[in-house]
Amino acid sequence: MHEHTTYMMPYLIWVPHDPRPYITNDPRVFMDAKSWSWKAESRPYTDTFCASLKRQEDARYEGDRRAARLEQCWVAELERRKTPKEVAPTMTVEMPVKYAKNDSVHSVVVEVKELQPKEPHLLP
Repeated sequence: MHEHTTYMMPYLIWVPHDPRPYITNDPRVFMDAKSWSWKAESRPYTDTFCASLKRQEDARYEGDRRAARLEQCWVAELERRKTPKEVAPTMTVEMPVKYAKNDSVHSVVVEVKELQPKEPHLLP
């Protein structure tokens, strides 16, 4: 009787601002990464690039660390996307100003401030 072995498909995930791809077998991470517009690829189990990447990680003793780091990035991005975005309050200020007859300026922007993300390294 032949034993049927199921192989998990490897996925390559490029986390923004990290030049090296992470390798995972977790389809949840792959699907979320794709939905967030992160670069993510599904590869066949016999893919030579994935095997080479895995060997390199193992040779540097970083396979477990990189797997944990990908998990951290994924969880942090999930949390970031659950948290409502900060919105600066909108304020309209009217000032009595005399305009020249043909003046096209009818309002003035006093200050524009861009909100900084809490974790800028995880932005796409």
